[in-house]
This record gives sequence, C-alpha cells and structure tokens, in this order.
Amino acid sequence: MTNILLNYYNFDGDWTEGKLEKYFRNKHVLVLPLAYRESQAWDLDSWLSVYGKGGEKYDSILRPFLSYGIAEKDVEWLNFYQKGCDFRKMIRQSDVLFFTGGMPEKAIARLETLGLVDEIKNFRGVVAGASAGAMLQLEKYHITPDDDYDSYGIFSGLGLVSGFDLEVHFLNTELQQQCTRRALKDLGCPVYSMWHEGGLLVENGEVTVLGNVWKNIPAKNADN
Repeated sequence: MTNILLNYYNFDGDWTEGKLEKYFRNKHVLVLPLAYRESQAWDLDSWLSVYGKGGEKYDSILRPFLSYGIAEKDVEWLNFYQKGCDFRKMIRQSDVLFFTGGMPEKAIARLETLGLVDEIKNFRGVVAGASAGAMLQLEKYHITPDDDYDSYGIFSGLGLVSGFDLEVHFLNTELQQQCTRRALKDLGCPVYSMWHEGGLLVENGEVTVLGNVWKNIPAKNADN
C-alpha cells in the first residue's frame, strides 16, 4: 500500500513537483466521502446534493483527478446511502482510494457500519486523502479545537501508516502550536504540520515531504 496524506484537493499543483504523477495518472479512482457531518448529508438526496454530480463539493474533489488524465467515468463515488451496491467489489476494482475531508472519526464509524475496515486495510493500491481523509489513515492522531471540536483529543485511526501524527490546515496559530506540543508529548512521535500546499507520500514506510510541511520532533528525540 502507498499512502498519500494531503490538506486539500489541490494535489495537482506545482508544489507536488510531479512526485504524485505515477500514483494518479490514468488510474481508476474510488472516492469515499464518509467524513461528512450529519447536518450535511443524512439521506440519499442530501448526500447527492453535496457529493453527487452538480453537488456542492463534486467539482472541487473531481478536478485534480481530471488534471492527471483520469476520465470522469473512471472516478467512482461510494455512496453510504445507496442500497444494493457491492462496495467491496468497488474497492477491489480500484487503483486509488480517496478519502475526503470532514470529521475522521465519522468516516471510520461509517466504514465499520459498512463492514469495510478490513477491506481497506488489505487494499494493495494507493490510499490517499485530504484533511480528515489523511488523518484517518494514521494509527493515532490528535484533534485541534475548531468549529467541529470543542477540545483537544487523541483518536485512533485505521493504522494504515504509523510513527507520526499530523497538524492539518496549518497556519502557525498559537492554538495549533499548543496542540502540536501536546501531541508530541502524548504520542511521542513526530508531528508534521502541513500548510495549504503541503502533503506527505508514504511508501514502504519511507516518508517523503511534499511542498510546505514542518516536521516537529518530540523533545526526547530532539538531541538525537
């Protein structure tokens, strides 16, 4: 499995320096928009109004894939509310799984409801995601308070990658700095702070920094 962890749907930008080309060019993609808030999508119609063709987020999510030469017909969307779909088959027939943003624990809970966690963990292609879609790939991750979260917290991810944590949508605010320092202490592993044009490529356990990313090291390792 190759993992790509991003901030936003801008991974076709010059800041990637072409390093993602081979992972996306002419591939078959399955988008998994599972991290949405209940106020956004609560049934089939509301889900389609957000993620369906012509929906609020459809074009912004689709656009970078088109830039890599992927035809629109080769980008499928997993719809949590669509009855009668063989989601396992959709996953197995894909080259790339892409998790969208939102709230990571909600995406994991919906994967559990659909019985797809093991299917994801056994996937041998590329798993990519933006914001929450990046965080949920981690073994453990921290949450910095924002409009969705009242307080700092540590959560369990899918464990597709391990050995580091993320601070997404990094703007170097005092709150983000505080939560990063706390996560360094709580998790005892590096925390990568990803600016808007930033991401990570993880292949065979090796992390490649893409664009504007700061690496923060736990104090106990700072002198090593």
